[in-house]
This record gives sequence, structure tokens and C-alpha cells, in this order.
Amino acid sequence: MMNKILIYSLFLCLGGNVTPILTLKYHTYHHDDKNYKEKITQAFYLYQNKESARLLDSTLQLIKLNKKNIEEESINSKVLYFKGINNFYLHRYKKAEKYFLESFELAEKTNDYFLKAVLYNLRGIMYSQEKKYLEAHQFYKKAIDIYSKIKESKNKTFSCKNQLIHSYYNLVVNARKMKKWKESSKYANICLELLKNNKKKGIGRLYYFIADNSLELKDNKTALFNLKKASNSFLKNDFYANALINKAYGKLYESKKKYVKAINSYKKANTSLQKDNVIREKKLEKSFIKELNLENKLKQEKDIVIVEQNEKIFLSFLIIVLMLILTFFFYNSWIINKKKNIEIKKLNEELKILVSNLKTKNKDLLVSKKEIESLLKLNEQSLFSRVLKISTYNDAINKIINEIDIYMDNNSKASKYLMTIRRKLKTLISEEELWEDFKIQFEKIRPEFFNKLKKVAPILSVNDLKHCTYIVLNLKNKEVAQLINVSPRSVETARYRIKKKMGLEKEENLYDLLSSL
Repeated sequence: MMNKILIYSLFLCLGGNVTPILTLKYHTYHHDDKNYKEKITQAFYLYQNKESARLLDSTLQLIKLNKKNIEEESINSKVLYFKGINNFYLHRYKKAEKYFLESFELAEKTNDYFLKAVLYNLRGIMYSQEKKYLEAHQFYKKAIDIYSKIKESKNKTFSCKNQLIHSYYNLVVNARKMKKWKESSKYANICLELLKNNKKKGIGRLYYFIADNSLELKDNKTALFNLKKASNSFLKNDFYANALINKAYGKLYESKKKYVKAINSYKKANTSLQKDNVIREKKLEKSFIKELNLENKLKQEKDIVIVEQNEKIFLSFLIIVLMLILTFFFYNSWIINKKKNIEIKKLNEELKILVSNLKTKNKDLLVSKKEIESLLKLNEQSLFSRVLKISTYNDAINKIINEIDIYMDNNSKASKYLMTIRRKLKTLISEEELWEDFKIQFEKIRPEFFNKLKKVAPILSVNDLKHCTYIVLNLKNKEVAQLINVSPRSVETARYRIKKKMGLEKEENLYDLLSSL
């Protein structure tokens, strides 16, 4: 993972207490953002290069504002990744794991190996924080395996090598948590080899880890060599790092029974820690001031809410008065209605006579209804046969195209004219034209069907709408499978997804709902 996550895991390993704070500043996006998919993809790769709370917030806002049905699984996998990252930072690990698994499933479908490796690495960090070190180790190894196989992209937005280094770094820290000092040093040396000729902050920490691991293994010579390397790599104003170095020197001198030098090193470590604490306290003070400002804003908002509540109370009082007036009005109306009831009774007798006449007319209407229903069935059958006929034409054209392709593959000297015929055949009947024609014919039988359906389930895709028409036409799974050239199992899956999008339970009938529209 990126620098922030690495530093966060490192501090946890060394006993530090770091809580990631996500700022609430973000860019403004609109609902009609045309480049939504491009921006999600770009944000994903930028986030791998440099983990930024601002970028995460702006991306989450973009996702929230664009609650639309995105058919591309490659985009949805990245949306789920960002939702998982957000829950990870908020320590909602179960929810984060759910999003990561869903993202991983889509990444596997779309062969997005980079995303799979990123998710393995992330889950390793999460499991390590939950003290599930063995599981974390396995996830890091899987991430490394994938990163090692991915060829370096020409696009400099991200680097697989950097991701590989981060995964090895995480293995170093994870092995230390399990007190596997040799294993930790082995991974640290791999990291240093990958970081050759590369001046990065993590080098000093790696030398320190090797030194500290060597001290645990009683290998003072290796420890001293790496401590010197670590001292040269850390900045002088990095007090926390200097405290670690001095503490390690203290341990080294103590093991050699040079107690005076050991005490001096421990004193230096304490002094550096005190300086580091002063810096941390200043940072905490700044964050405390920010929290106070936030509290003041909340107080102001609370006052606004109280004013609004008072207004609501006043409105409620007015409504009660109005209700009393209405009650009095209705009481007077009731008295007037009582007088009219006598007249109504007389009218009822006349109505009974009219009802008996209507019953006889109703029988005639039932006969007419049956005739209309039979006509509708005929229309449905003719519509089905028309669709089937068009589908047959389309299949025939596709067969001709395939035959042309086979001929062109077997004959390298195929004429350009033949290629032109193939191209024209390809554009002869488009799916969009077939669908629009089908919609026009279908709405002759069921006017406003698609408008009503969109109101019930606005997230349905064009493919879902087609399946809905097949259901209304009472076509069986096998008939639909033959019609659209897929397996009956695929038709069942499509119907199940439609049911899910429409929020129906298992026992509810999809045909009944669609027929009622």
C-alpha cells in the first residue's frame, strides 16, 4: 500500500498510536458528470501513487452524487474499492472486508490483476491490525506474486515496482509482530535490493529493522553495521527515528555490558522522544483548535435547529386551531347531511332499478372483454413471431458474415469488395434498431408499459427491459433462450437479477407485477 498506510502499520508495530484523520475538503462534482467513469479510474490509479485524504473524499462524493446504474464491472470494482477504503479508515473492518470481497470478485471477472494485488495487500494490513498475522502473511505473499508478474506500464500514474516494495515492507513489519526476526530481516534485505539507487524515506526504517532483528538474534556485528546505515539515512529532525536508533544502541551496549554507554544511549532516546512528544502535542493542539471551531459551528447549527423547532411549534398551534374550526364546520355539515339522508333513501330505490339495468349491460361488456383479450393474445403471438423472424434474419446475416470471415482467413488474397460486403452486412441490422422497432410494436399492445416500468424500477438496463417484455408475453425460459441465442440458465439468472433490482421477495411473482402495469 501507500506511504500513509505503511507508516500507520509501522507505528502500530512499534507501539505508536496513530489515527488517520480524513479532511472534509473536496472538489465539487455535478450529477450530470459526463466523465464519471474516467474520473473513477483516474482517481483509483492516483490514489495508488499518493494516498490522499482529499482525493478519497472527493471520489466518495463523486460516487454519492452519481448513483446511476453503471454496467461496466471494471468501474464498479473500483467504486467498491473506494467504499471499502473509507470503511477501513473508520475501523469498520467487517464492512470494509465485505466491499473488498465484492471488488475482488469483479476484478477477477475483468482480469484486473493490479486491483487484485492492491486488495490482497490491503486485506493483509487489515488482518495484521486485527492480530491475524498468519492470514496477513498469506495476503501479502499473494499480492507480491501478482505484482511480480505484471509488466511495468508506460503510464507513469502508478508503478508496480513501488507496490511490490510496499508489500515486502508490510511483510517485514508483520514478521516482526510474530517475532520471526530472521524472516523479517530477509524481507527487509529484499526491500533494500528493490530500493537500490533510490533515495526513499523507508530505507532508514529497513536498516533499523534489520539491526533490531539482529539484536534479538544476538548478532551484534550485523546490528552495529545496520545501525550505522540507519543513522546515516534518517534526518536529524526526525526525533522519533533518532529515539529508535539510540534505544537500539542502548540494547547493543547493554548486551556487551557497557552499561555507562547504554545509559547514555537510553537518555538520548528519552530526550528525542520528549522532543517528538512536544511536536506531537503541538499538532494535537492544532487539531484541538479545529475541533473547538467545529463545536462552535455545531452550536450555531443547533441554535438554528431550535429556532426552526419553535417555528414548527407555532405552526402546530395554528394547525390545532384550524382543526377545531374544521371540526365545528364538519359538525354543522353532519346536521345538514342528516336532513339530506331522507332524500338519499328515496334516490337509493331509484338507483336499485338502475343497477339491475346495468347488470344486464355488464354481461354484454364481459363478452366484449373476452373478444378483446383474444385479440390481444393474437397480437402478442404476432409480435413474438415478428421478433423471432427478425432474430432469424439477424442470425442468417451473422452466419454469412462468419462464412466470409472463414473465407478471408483461408484466402489471404481476398478482395476488398468482399470486405466491403462484410462491413455492410454487419451494419444492416443494428441491435438498437431492432430494440426500437420492438418497443414500438410492443407498446401498441401495452401502451405506456415502459414508462410505468421505469417508475417502478428506474435502474433496469435495456437488457432487463427486453427480458421484462418476454415475461409479459408469457414466454418460457427455453423459448427466450432460443430467441436470443443463450442458455436457459442465463435467462433464469437475468430474471433473478430483475427481481432483485425491483426489490421483490423470493415468493413474489414477477409475472403478476409486470402484467399489472
